[in-house]
Amino acid sequence: MDKIIAWWGKTVFVFLCVSIVLLGTGPLDLSSFGFSVSAWSVSRTTFFFWLLWKLGIAVRYGGSQVGFREPAIPIPPIIFFTFVTLSLLPDFHQAADYRYFFLGAMHYLMIFDGCSEPKRWKLIVCLLALLPGLLAVRGILYDPLVLELGQMRRFGYPLPHPNIAGYLFAMTLPICLALAVGETGRLRVTSLISGGAQLLALTVTYSRGSWLGFCAAIFSFGVMLKRWKEIWVILTLVGLLVSFAIPLQQRVLSLLKPQTDFSINERIEAMDAGLRVGVRHPVLGVGYGRGRLREGLKELQPNVGHIAHTHNMYVELFAETGLLGLGSFLWLLVHAFSQSLRNANRLESAGRILELGIAAAWIAFAVTGLGDMPLFHHEIRIVFFTLLALTHIHNRRSSFASNAARD
Repeated sequence: MDKIIAWWGKTVFVFLCVSIVLLGTGPLDLSSFGFSVSAWSVSRTTFFFWLLWKLGIAVRYGGSQVGFREPAIPIPPIIFFTFVTLSLLPDFHQAADYRYFFLGAMHYLMIFDGCSEPKRWKLIVCLLALLPGLLAVRGILYDPLVLELGQMRRFGYPLPHPNIAGYLFAMTLPICLALAVGETGRLRVTSLISGGAQLLALTVTYSRGSWLGFCAAIFSFGVMLKRWKEIWVILTLVGLLVSFAIPLQQRVLSLLKPQTDFSINERIEAMDAGLRVGVRHPVLGVGYGRGRLREGLKELQPNVGHIAHTHNMYVELFAETGLLGLGSFLWLLVHAFSQSLRNANRLESAGRILELGIAAAWIAFAVTGLGDMPLFHHEIRIVFFTLLALTHIHNRRSSFASNAARD
């Protein structure tokens, strides 16, 4: 029985790794077998095996051995999860997006529980940072015409939309750059190759929000690290691409003159509608999820057209979860970013640089969210909850080390 439980736990960790690998490769279409495999489907399935594993531990060793000893899960994610849940009371109708949110939170729980060992933590970080280079290569091989910059063919495949791909690259690139700066040998070479592929793919997603998030992250990384050489090389490469490609120039200029771009105007209208919904339901919003948002919009405008979401993470959460949900989410983001900085201050050399890269990834997430709602996308939801768990794990381990040193 003991060996079965031990191997069951190792198998759960392997499948968590598989889910992160599939973030970097994209979904695999196994239509000949009648199904497809994605990071989301693997994570969702792994959760039920994780529950069975925990149940086996409780039966064999008692409830005290199930896990999450002090210090346990930090308060901010618990508060945010609570307010999102309360926003759907009393009847939890239109709860499809909440189901996805719940399983994403369970992914956080599995990573937090299973990756506390330094080797496991480092493995997950490397998989998260490096493997999206394969996603970039796969997408370019699928449609090489995305490299013909004069046509503005947007990089998206194998992910559902170019904006999703852009969001993912904006978050993983700072961590990949941190590995390239802080590590040596093969890991540095791999980081440089993967980072170059990700940067190229990010550029041809033509996702303006992701560009802003990436630039904010890279600039912040340079400021925190006080190393400008690598940052200027990256920004120069991006500048050269923009200068030689008219579609790229047009996308950049549209940020300076948003009133001339139809899609930006449409998103501003959606954000305005979301704000009005939030003002009408300021405490807990109309309830988490796109279905509840559309219901709230129909209260204001019975003939409102189809709005998938407001294309702004903060407006969306204000409309759906009110000031309590939005406030707890902002607390969560600030807490995660500050923890990354504290972790970096406790470390030296490569470990410090990697933590600053994670802090920069949080900046990318926060800034890119000004133009998208990441928690509705399976891939970005997995990245978000994985990064959150990795941040909290490292902070817990660093705190233990500091307390032990003082004792």
